[in-house]
Amino acid sequence: MSVQVKLTMQKFPKLIDNQVALLRADARTGQVLDEAFKVVAGDEQKVYTVLNSYYEAVRFATAAMEVEKSVEFVIYGKNEETLFYLSPVISNSFNFDFCVKLQGHLCRTLENSPDDDINELWCDGVAVPDQKTMKSLIGTKTIIADAWIGVDGQAKYEMVVKLGDCSLDKLKNGQNLSDCLPDEQSFDWVTIDIKKKTIELRLK
Repeated sequence: MSVQVKLTMQKFPKLIDNQVALLRADARTGQVLDEAFKVVAGDEQKVYTVLNSYYEAVRFATAAMEVEKSVEFVIYGKNEETLFYLSPVISNSFNFDFCVKLQGHLCRTLENSPDDDINELWCDGVAVPDQKTMKSLIGTKTIIADAWIGVDGQAKYEMVVKLGDCSLDKLKNGQNLSDCLPDEQSFDWVTIDIKKKTIELRLK
């Protein structure tokens, strides 16, 4: 879901060659921000920053997010198509450290399944998911990532993570989700389909 810019705001710039346009928004509210990170109220404020390449824009946004931790960035191509999101929602919450924590937690949970076909499985890794805007996550309450699960831990599964009140609150504040993992002694927060290679997790 792209950030919506009102018609009263700066028009989308004309891009040439490999140029891209970068837009900022408050990750907590979805409000569009100008280059000074102030909420945009009119077309006199500069909304878009034009950069010479996609990679330059990603580097720019990554560096800026280290300072402005509640700001998300959207990179657009020539036809206003969305090329990339960079959001503190993923970078600070569902990040590499949480993926490692989730991997171990899920392994122990699978061991506790009453189904013999499932309790022999283990998880060998969870990928950091694609970037999503806070507005999108609040609307869907869902994060989709890849996980590697199986008797040998090597089958690729689609992992659908359903967000509860705890995890949504943590995401809004850019906090790690570890405290929102359900009890690993219980299996009622996990639904797995071995044939379809899908797994659904329901966080607190």
